[in-house]
Formats: sequence, structure tokens, C-alpha cells
Amino acid sequence: MIKKQHVGRWLVIGAGGFIGSSLCRKLTKEGEIVTAFGRKPKFPEGLEDCRWIVDDFLNEKALSNAMEEAEFVVHALSTVKPAKSNESPIIDVKENLIGTLKLIELCKAKGVKKLIFLSSGGTVYGPGVPVPTPEDCAHEPICSYGVVKLAIEKYLAIQQYQGLLDSVVLRVSNPYGPYQLAHGQGVIAAVIERLLANKPAEIWGDGSVIRDYIFIDDVIDAIIAATQLVDHHAPRIFNIGSGVGRSLNMVIDSIAEIHGKADIQRLPGRIVDVPVSILDIQRANRVLHWHPRTDWMNGLATAYEWQKQVRLSKS
Repeated sequence: MIKKQHVGRWLVIGAGGFIGSSLCRKLTKEGEIVTAFGRKPKFPEGLEDCRWIVDDFLNEKALSNAMEEAEFVVHALSTVKPAKSNESPIIDVKENLIGTLKLIELCKAKGVKKLIFLSSGGTVYGPGVPVPTPEDCAHEPICSYGVVKLAIEKYLAIQQYQGLLDSVVLRVSNPYGPYQLAHGQGVIAAVIERLLANKPAEIWGDGSVIRDYIFIDDVIDAIIAATQLVDHHAPRIFNIGSGVGRSLNMVIDSIAEIHGKADIQRLPGRIVDVPVSILDIQRANRVLHWHPRTDWMNGLATAYEWQKQVRLSKS
């Protein structure tokens, strides 16, 4: 919960996306003042109290105007998806790395209290790392998405070291839950969508790829906890996940328990998929006093029922 010492002023970049819109709902419900920047959300319920600015992340003037009086800036936007990033690394660098460097300069100029950057809990590490994976292990990303996220982290560390901008990096694993739609990222939403449409679940490879899945409410709690970090000597990078690994086959089995059955269509494996990704979340528990609270099956059931209701409303 947000500590109500005063009403906070927030700018959420990528507010039309899954994490961004969920954060905006939580903040406005708690009485915070929120400017939402990005595309309009597909599901506007609960977002009526946000100040919406529909514009492009690369439009510096619009971003500067959106940042007026913001204490906390949450950067939850990427213009590329991990699986496609190696096809356009130059675009990834131009839009996401250089775009974020410009955002950092704006934050300094506007006197932002804290920038929260949502990094990647899987792609920055790459294969061959300890499992569960701690924040301070070696980084060998195998896709441009992870390289760019890691580069942004390093630039933020420079600003932190020089005392120019306070920031917190959250390496989020694989979030799922209500308001997530299947569009190239989010296997749980994709599987549920296909099963509700009486189609087989599509998975890449043999289903042995293991991921760390975290319910969206737990991610939002972590973002809010990060804004309350005041110890200047504390770490600034945190893994945010469940700390539990589940294979794609296990995920489908769990969803099948809720849905009743699940046929599977297997597609060729992808070279950009790290075989195993499970996060060590002890640092976030120790420093941010955060831990995931949502039971796996309860979270899945909530996500499933939300998609079911959306489908019924369209029929």
C-alpha cells in the first residue's frame, strides 16, 4: 500500500500497455495524481481519473510537457518485443536506448524525485547463469532487447553514481493477469485466448522451456515499494518474479485444470529463448520488503475469468 504522507504525482510511460495500465488503475484508486503517457488503453475502466497524453515516446516536447511536476516517473515502455528484437537492433538502439537517454536528461532537468525503469528479468541474463539467478551474476544476453535493457541500466548507474538522478531498476520476469492480451508477448494470455476460442494452444519447441511467472498485482506492489526506497547506499537493481520456475508444459497443464482440457500445437523452437529463467528474489525481499503474495492457481483463475468475460462481452 502507498504510504499516505502526501499525494504523489506520477508519470507512467507506456500507460496503455499491460503493466502501465494496471499501475495507473492502482495509483488512481489510492488517490494519487497520475499522468498517463502512451497509447490509449483498450480497456479504459478504472482509468477515468488519469490525465491522458496520447503521444509518441520519441516526441521529446510532449514527454517534457507530460513530466511537469512529476515526482515519480515509471518507464514501462519498449517499442520492440524480445523475440523480434534481433531482426531490428538498430531500431531498438535508436528508439529504446537513445530514447531513454533523452528521457533521463528530461528527468534531471525537471527535478524528478525517482525514475523507475522496468528492465527484463530474463533477457538481460542469457543462458548458463546460476538458477535461481541473482542480480549480480554475469550478463550474457542473446537478443537485442536484453542488450538494450542492460545498457539502459548501466547509464542509470552512472547517473546514480554522480548523484544526478535517483533511479530503481526492476528486472521483471513474466507478468500475467487481467488486462493482458495475446499479441506476441505473454504466453499465459495467448494460451487462454486460444483455448477459449476452441483452438489448440500454440507453444514454441517441446514445452520444456522454464520461466518465472508473476501475477500483475505483485509487480505493481514492487513498483510502489521501489518508489519508497530512501537509503542512498542500498542496491538499485532488483529481480521481481515469483522465484519459482514452471515449464510451458506445466503452464498448459495448470490452465487445462481450469478450462477443462487443452490441445497443443507445437511450433519450431526459437533461438532467442533462454532454456531456463528463474529469478532469485531475496534482494527485493530484504531491501524493498517486497514478496509476491498471489497463489499460482488463484492468479491463473483470475486471468482466465477476466479473458472469459471479455470474450462473452464481445459475443
